[in-house]
Amino acid sequence: MSKSKGQWFGAGREVLLQRLLEYEMGLHDQQDAWQKIEDSLPRSDRVKRHIKRLFRDYFAEKDSIDNWLDGSLKSKSFMAFSELEKIILRLATLETRHYASKLGMPIIVDSWADISKRYVDAGFARLVHAVMGTAFEEYRHDVESP
Repeated sequence: MSKSKGQWFGAGREVLLQRLLEYEMGLHDQQDAWQKIEDSLPRSDRVKRHIKRLFRDYFAEKDSIDNWLDGSLKSKSFMAFSELEKIILRLATLETRHYASKLGMPIIVDSWADISKRYVDAGFARLVHAVMGTAFEEYRHDVESP
């Protein structure tokens, strides 16, 4: 993937994060949130398709991802995180589980670590990195097991 395409995907992830935070705060309904995301995305069809899949997966798998995160976190309960941190953890986990083999794990990790540092802090970015590593290992184990 070219550097500019990687930046487009990163920009798409950031737009998705911002609009989902607004949604979770009750500022938009799901349809309005998607429209605002779509209007703000880079002009790449590939990025739009990917972000739309993440958006759809976020709502379809939110409860199961929350349960998985709560069971996987060692330092504190998932519910103790801020809404912003929860959304970042959910999206990073979803993208790792569903798209790491397609897009490349290092690209996804770098993008979410950068977003985590900018929106929260470096300590949280390390936690996101660790969670993504665990999610990827479990995904690989599930795929490779008969």
